[in-house]
Amino acid sequence: MARKEITVTIDQDGDDKGKVFVIQRMSAFDADRWARHLVKALTRAGAQLPDDATKAGIAGLGGLAQTMFGFLDDDDADKALARLLDCVKVRPDPQKPTVERPLNESDIEAAETLSTLRGEAFKLHVDFFKAATFQLSPIVAALLPGASPEPSPTA
Repeated sequence: MARKEITVTIDQDGDDKGKVFVIQRMSAFDADRWARHLVKALTRAGAQLPDDATKAGIAGLGGLAQTMFGFLDDDDADKALARLLDCVKVRPDPQKPTVERPLNESDIEAAETLSTLRGEAFKLHVDFFKAATFQLSPIVAALLPGASPEPSPTA
């Protein structure tokens, strides 16, 4: 079975208007690794997710994404954001929807397009981020006095 993917057509006015991108979900192993590394980096940076954020799904975490990445040092943020863009392919000719290729820097001219693509890729991986938060929460609590872990969803 193919991994989930979404098609994003840029509709904002600007140099990228009309460009078509395809975002494919990472493999379960890659997404789990990405999410665990992101949660660990956020923990090291002192970020704390509100208790209800992980329960709110895409809306809760999607709205916090900008704040979360703001806690990270430049290297951790660059790695996490680059991994999201690794999921993006471009359709250079919208008239030929079967022709796709990996994204490169010359495909994007507007900063808003980068934000849009990263945001959509993040939303596609929210479930993995939530799972990593639940997995690591007891470990974080043990290492950081005063932290209160969320109960496991299976508990």
